[in-house]
Amino acid sequence: MRRKINISLFLISFSVFLYQVCLLRILSIADFYHFAFLIVSVALLGFGISGSFLYFFINKIKDSRLLLIIFAFGFSLSVIISFIVINLVPFDSFKIAWEIRQIFYLFIYYLFMIIPFFFGGCFIGYVFYQQDKPSLTYFFNLMGSAIGAIAFLFLILITNKTGIILISSCLGLAAVLILISKKYIKVFATVLVLFLAIVLLLNFFYPSLWEIRVSPYKSLASVLRNPDSELIYADENASTRIEVVKSGSIKSAPGLSLKYQGIPPSQLGLTVDADNLSPITSFEEDSVDFLNYMPQSLLFGFNKKYDHILIVEPGGGLDILAAVYFEDAQVYVVQNNSLMVNALKNEFSEYSGNLYSKENITVIDDSVRNFCRTTDVKFDLIILSLSDSFHPISSGAYSLNENYLFTRECFSCLLDIIKPNGLIAVTRWAQVPPSENLKLLSTMVEGMDENQAHDLSSRFFAFRSWSTLTTMFKQDNFKVDEIRQLTERAAQLNFDLVYSNGLNIEETNRYHKLDQPYYYQFYKTIIEGSRKSRKSFYDHYYFNIEPATDDKPYFYNFFKFRQIPEIVKYFGKTTQPFSGGGYLILVAALIISILLSLFLILFPLRIKKLKARFKGKYPYLIYFFLIGFGFFFIELPFIQKFILILGKPAYSLSVVLFSLMLFAGLGSFFTERYRIKINWVIPLLVAYVALFIVGFRYFSGFLLSRVLWQRFVLTILLVMPAGFLMGMPFPLGIIKAKQREPGIIPWLWAVNGCASVIGSIAAVVLSLHGGFLVVIGISGLLYLGCMAVYRYF
Repeated sequence: MRRKINISLFLISFSVFLYQVCLLRILSIADFYHFAFLIVSVALLGFGISGSFLYFFINKIKDSRLLLIIFAFGFSLSVIISFIVINLVPFDSFKIAWEIRQIFYLFIYYLFMIIPFFFGGCFIGYVFYQQDKPSLTYFFNLMGSAIGAIAFLFLILITNKTGIILISSCLGLAAVLILISKKYIKVFATVLVLFLAIVLLLNFFYPSLWEIRVSPYKSLASVLRNPDSELIYADENASTRIEVVKSGSIKSAPGLSLKYQGIPPSQLGLTVDADNLSPITSFEEDSVDFLNYMPQSLLFGFNKKYDHILIVEPGGGLDILAAVYFEDAQVYVVQNNSLMVNALKNEFSEYSGNLYSKENITVIDDSVRNFCRTTDVKFDLIILSLSDSFHPISSGAYSLNENYLFTRECFSCLLDIIKPNGLIAVTRWAQVPPSENLKLLSTMVEGMDENQAHDLSSRFFAFRSWSTLTTMFKQDNFKVDEIRQLTERAAQLNFDLVYSNGLNIEETNRYHKLDQPYYYQFYKTIIEGSRKSRKSFYDHYYFNIEPATDDKPYFYNFFKFRQIPEIVKYFGKTTQPFSGGGYLILVAALIISILLSLFLILFPLRIKKLKARFKGKYPYLIYFFLIGFGFFFIELPFIQKFILILGKPAYSLSVVLFSLMLFAGLGSFFTERYRIKINWVIPLLVAYVALFIVGFRYFSGFLLSRVLWQRFVLTILLVMPAGFLMGMPFPLGIIKAKQREPGIIPWLWAVNGCASVIGSIAAVVLSLHGGFLVVIGISGLLYLGCMAVYRYF
């Protein structure tokens, strides 16, 4: 029987993590990133609730096998029900400020996301309570979780997300079949047949139930609302989904001069995860003259001929088209999206003028950071393309996105691969009041400072169209003739000058007038100021424009606490109340998680009147609370940190979870086979944490210079010691508790789960302010606290 239970535990753990990773991708497509991220907290909340449930009802049903069957069967059915319901609930995060019913929808949304994790947590928690060898149980639990996390990367290649949902459900049924006895088989077979009949009928009459509901504010949903729009192509893999839309409404030429009087060529819209529409432009020699009126026309051909051009993340390829149109150079394209490359090379090759198939164009499917570390080529021009849609800063929808392209360290790397007279150009949307361009500039300037670049005033040139702002940096100084030529060309196209060496304020803000020449004033302050004066400007500015770094790669986080009064003032009066702070959604989630977690811990104490009986047992609660925090203060920063190394969030999520769970399982197994002492486990873990904090910046460069499969292997090896050691404190605590207070085990499971709920969100909140390495450092202190408390068991 024990073998059957362990196999079933493995299957449930596998399917729970497979479902969790799949749900993360589903919510990334359906909503915005911060809602996808909160699924981690939701999953842990489900586990926490399961612990409290077990504590109350563990003795209500005497047949332990029946309980496990109910939990496994409940998980299997709820996975499908949850997926259907969250697709049907019309929750709209942007309406929550002024439409009360959205709070009800949010409650239903979260409730049905929690249910599968509740049943999965009940199964796992009850097995822990029932088994007399918790280390072996923990091993099967973590091994299943580890393989489930990595399996998503492979299963998505042979099926879609709906298929993975069904696989998760079927694995739950497999656990039922392993455990079920003849006594219960008729009842469960009847319920299963009835449920399958309902699902098949719904699939036949309402096939749209299985389609992912996309937020109406995403680019794809917006374009498809036009009557003539048609989705003509879609593809997906483990990390990305792309769609191509045909519509007469697609006319995308960011920054096009208002002097252009012609008709731009036809275009298709390319979206990534249903958002950030970028144009695939029809290439015909007589129809691309609009490029002469684009901001790109100022980048090409002034005073020199380019031999090597690097274009980073060009989306649908507009900057590649410009490079081919203006220059006869060797063009390198870094596009970290294989689906996009394949689509433009094959399905839409002829439409786009065979851009990706030209002899002078080399396409690199990897991150620019890896390319910088491995290339021997030096470039005359590097373009960081504008390939994302305009998103008002007030939406805050991207506040939590890690972006390692716009960090101080990335610009420092780019300086290493440009020629002595090379040029870096970045175009971003011109927000009013100024925000993302100032953060970009501060990040660039600090990156140049890191490379000891001096006399920055003569190295920058910036200009503004009606919708975009282009910032140019030259490795050597802009010559007088170059500045004159750029200035004349900008005037011909009615582009406003923002900054150049010696520019007067009267020469700015002429064509697309703002109340004040804000951009000129702010650019001058940042570029010409000292490090101290720049820091003072960042501190006093309304938005957070501190330079983004690899340790805090939140380029789109503009939130400051000083914005809260204005948010309160306009709350309920606008559909976008969050200013720069999608951050506030995270804070709200943290507060809610704390309240729910306290309720799950303190309310049971109140009902059961356990105050007296818990005297002397509080060290157990504190110990498992600290473990919950400590584990996620390592896990989540690791996931976010290794996005830099592996290039894609989905890769980092799966590989880090796989590594941590696999080796934590092995660590748990070792505590069963050998007499492991916590007095050496914790010091080793803290030493590892300290070494990671000090050494990451050094060995990350080595990792980035490896090919992808090597980075996968090296990441696993690097995470391995942490996982192995982190897998030991939990079973060591369970063993002690089981010897002295066996009835408290489900309660400890609940405490650990609730701490994990709070810790998973607190880790991100702290990383926004202090950075990933600070959070990892705090984890070391938490584990030291565990060792101190363990003495009182």
